[in-house]
Amino acid sequence: MSSQLIKRALSGVLLLGAVSAAWVGGRAAWADMLQLQVRYNISRWQAGKAAPPQIAAWGEARNTLVQALVLTPDDPQIHENLGYLYGLRALSSKDIPELYQAMLGQAQAYYRNAARLRPMSPHPWANIALASPYLGDTGASLWDAFDRAMAYGQRQPAVQVTLAELGFARWGELTEPRRSQLLAMVNQALPHSKSPLLDIAKRYGHSGLMLQP
Repeated sequence: MSSQLIKRALSGVLLLGAVSAAWVGGRAAWADMLQLQVRYNISRWQAGKAAPPQIAAWGEARNTLVQALVLTPDDPQIHENLGYLYGLRALSSKDIPELYQAMLGQAQAYYRNAARLRPMSPHPWANIALASPYLGDTGASLWDAFDRAMAYGQRQPAVQVTLAELGFARWGELTEPRRSQLLAMVNQALPHSKSPLLDIAKRYGHSGLMLQP
């Protein structure tokens, strides 16, 4: 092959690569634009700065995220946000057991996708663990998710609350190492984060444990 042909072949490969990169980048940018308002709304719902969405607003947010997921199916944040939305829907459906189970199952499925795509993010693991007992799973997968959330997020307030809620509620099922980790997490929490954790321990009758070193 002549040097001229080689140059043309290389130019073609580079051009295809550039087109491919532009296509992928364009899809990601469009997905981000679609989600801007939804992400803002979710941040307010999570922080308690806005009332939970009614069904119409919930459906609009859900549909927008599904559209974005078609464009960027491996974006863990989209999966996590969808898990959050389905979790909200589950909470509002507790009086309808079949719908509650279906919504909670869908929430956990999205959280599992988020954890698969970003395995060291503690929030999906914490939510997987929290949902598991309500879906009939109190075995190894529950405690694996608990352990991962503890390992990656024991200093993060939202994760701390979830772990405390689950751990103190199921204290009798915790191994000694897990009990020690949970107590250490509470005792070492920053002052502004520690109070809600102590409240959870008290609600489940375990406040005296906090006096232990």
